[in-house]
Amino acid sequence: MAWITVCVAGLASGLVVEYLALGWGSPLRWLPDLAVGMTLIGAGAAAARRSTGVGVLLAAAGFAWFAGTLSPVAVYWHRGPLVQLLATYPGARPASRTAWMVVLGGYASALSAPLWSHDGSGVALALIGVGLAAVSYVRSTGRRRHDRRIALQVVAALAFVIVAGAAARQMVPAATVASALLLMYDAVLIGAAVRLVIGLHPPAAARVADLVVELGEDRSDVLRDALAGALRDPTVRFGYWDPAGLAFVDGSGTVVAEPIPGDGRAMTTIERDGQPLAALVHDAAVLTDPSLTQAVAATAQLTAAHAALEADVRQRVAEVAASARRVQISADEERGRLERRLAAGPETSPRDLLCTLHTVPAVPGGHLERAAVQLDRTLIELADIAGGLHPRELDRGLAAALSAMAERSPVPVLLVVDAPRFPPEIETAVYYVCAEALANVAKHARASAISVEITFDGPALVATVADDGIGGVDPAAGTGLTGLMDRVAALGGLLRVGPAASGGTLVTAEIPVIAG
Repeated sequence: MAWITVCVAGLASGLVVEYLALGWGSPLRWLPDLAVGMTLIGAGAAAARRSTGVGVLLAAAGFAWFAGTLSPVAVYWHRGPLVQLLATYPGARPASRTAWMVVLGGYASALSAPLWSHDGSGVALALIGVGLAAVSYVRSTGRRRHDRRIALQVVAALAFVIVAGAAARQMVPAATVASALLLMYDAVLIGAAVRLVIGLHPPAAARVADLVVELGEDRSDVLRDALAGALRDPTVRFGYWDPAGLAFVDGSGTVVAEPIPGDGRAMTTIERDGQPLAALVHDAAVLTDPSLTQAVAATAQLTAAHAALEADVRQRVAEVAASARRVQISADEERGRLERRLAAGPETSPRDLLCTLHTVPAVPGGHLERAAVQLDRTLIELADIAGGLHPRELDRGLAAALSAMAERSPVPVLLVVDAPRFPPEIETAVYYVCAEALANVAKHARASAISVEITFDGPALVATVADDGIGGVDPAAGTGLTGLMDRVAALGGLLRVGPAASGGTLVTAEIPVIAG
């Protein structure tokens, strides 16, 4: 509402000034003049939504423009606020001693009409302005470099009009080109006001605040790059507090040191509950807005909370995986104990009795012979049960167990074992994967050959079983592979089933393991 009042007041005063100074008889004289003043005031109102300083200076230049229309003494007053604006853009307060000198010099020259009205001194002042703007642009970085580029563009445009006007007046009578030069100056002022408003990008605080939302959805480690983009400062360094080292460190563990005084850099420290949390090393001109600092702090705190949460989740996942591995190992060990108890207990008495029966002459087809046959079958069944609980062949190693399995297979097996001994739970899992795969091939694949390869290269044992059968195995269709997937997953591995290059089925198990 306040800026609407300013615009209404500007329009009213402008109309009064145009009437008193130029009258209403020549619209080509007062309309462009009114347009410049109202554009400056309207641009100030538009800019105030993003930068109050820019808005105030543009509006001040507009009112000063009308003052110059009313009195020749004030004809250059509008250049004072414009110089301050271009020296401090996108703010209003000078950030250095040089900027203060430029601002004071701008107001002093604006109050001295002879300086600007004389072509020589006017051209000199314009060129000095371009030089200072160019130096400021070259020395700036990041977001400030973007702002200084806009200021340089406006200064260059204004200087061009001033220099061109001085040159034109030297070549032709001043009265001949006065109207054209004035219209050109009016057009440049209008364009400068529009450019300064358009150049006001959304406040950095708002962009950093947006990062809070984005990082809330995406927990990737991109905070430094995101802040560099939001602040338009590619040299930004971001570090979290390391209590052990009593220093701020970045993602690679490198210490983020405090900048050297005088190099144009600054460090903003972020705290939580009175304790250091993070630090941002940046262009000294970046974090001058308290709301921006608060937004950066909120972003850093959220990211730190995410990091802590992710660490907690990783720890819990590791604990669950370790628990599943312990359960699997415990189950295998229990099956091994049951197998040994069967071999030492229930299997012993029938085997001894069978040996005794073989020493007694038996009538063919008689009771003793039938009892011996039945005992023999019982021993075979007990052996099968014991083998299902825990493969005895694994006691001699994975290679020996797989070799015995390959000899029993009805389909020829090409076996390659290029791996050392592994912990029992790993060898048991690989054995069962190969046993189930060979059983499926024998039952369903109609294959003529099977290849089994066990390799160890680096951190994982890899077991592959491939056949040249009809393929089409579905792990979820009751083939027994589903349970094996769980067994392998409990050891931190992965079991995959898919088509083989030969046209059959390829079963691959990868289990991370340390060779024993």
